[in-house]
Amino acid sequence: MKFFIPVVLWAILIFILSTKVGIQLPETKIGTDKVAHFAVYFVFNLLAIRGLVLGDNLSTKNVLIATFVVTVYGITMEFIQWAFFPNRFFEVWDMVANFIGAVLGYIAFIFTSQKNNQHGFRN
Repeated sequence: MKFFIPVVLWAILIFILSTKVGIQLPETKIGTDKVAHFAVYFVFNLLAIRGLVLGDNLSTKNVLIATFVVTVYGITMEFIQWAFFPNRFFEVWDMVANFIGAVLGYIAFIFTSQKNNQHGFRN
């Protein structure tokens, strides 16, 4: 469980930032908000996978479960914002950015693991 402390702390940080009123990121052509969502959930999933690696629980199934849980957390945060925080907004595109970040975190892990031949998956 100690290997997942960074994951829990990251989830708490996401919750705090997602429910704080008045956070406005500057807009760009891509959308700074969407880039931030992508980056936060990319790191979130990498932290979750890191916990699996350090805890010697690495398997394809567990990595896919971690990616699913991170994605569901992102979706849940959007619903929490909508339901409980009147000055925060529910945005489908935020959920999409969260999902893409989580999935690309998974892909980045797979790519770097195979490239460096570091982590073998157990089924």
